Amino acid sequence: MNWPEAEAAIRLVIETEWALTPYAATMPLAWEAETDVAEDQFVYITIEGTFGDKTIYGGVGKRSSIEAGLVFYHAFVPTGTGKDLALNAVNAISNILQLRVIESDIRVDGANPPSPIEMTPDREMPRTQPSGMFYRCSGSVSFLVLGKI
Repeated sequence: MNWPEAEAAIRLVIETEWALTPYAATMPLAWEAETDVAEDQFVYITIEGTFGDKTIYGGVGKRSSIEAGLVFYHAFVPTGTGKDLALNAVNAISNILQLRVIESDIRVDGANPPSPIEMTPDREMPRTQPSGMFYRCSGSVSFLVLGKI
């Protein structure tokens, strides 16, 4: 599996299973470089590569690849609404992704614990902001993409 296919597969899993959570109706997903969110609460997601190894084992046709990455997700809720919604949304995405195999080639590790809540503007935030201040709770999960090339 190549990187664009892996990214698309991970995104499909997140979108499909997020729609089944109780948060889907009120917290839309915003994807890196795609969406300026006009909602007052949302989850912002990026999929980033961190490592790649392409090698040849044995003769011709025995090439393999291992690529690694991280899925980062940030739940934003308006200041003054409490942290539970943001924390629960991050935990929901962690539960969707962690400790599973996606399309037989993507191995997802356990999720990192949610980060502390912040009240300051963040460089990861989409440019359009519904208001100036958010509580933010972030989570991440690492994965490996195994392939043959």
